[in-house]
Amino acid sequence: MTNRNRALRRHHQKRLKAKRGQYNSSGFCQFGQVTPRNAGVAYHTPCRCSCWMCGNQRQHFGANMQERRAELKHKD
Repeated sequence: MTNRNRALRRHHQKRLKAKRGQYNSSGFCQFGQVTPRNAGVAYHTPCRCSCWMCGNQRQHFGANMQERRAELKHKD
């Protein structure tokens, strides 16, 4: 079992804030500037929207083909 101490959590937080701060397509980086607030939002919620393109497929379109086939196979 690995040791999940404070230093490791802070290391990952800093790393992910730097990485996700460069997400131009999601509105976190405005005019090439990443504010500390936007970096924190990007760290906690990397996907800002839940539209039909970005959100959960099951919520918008129902079960996928694999799940439908499995359901039909086990109904008998």
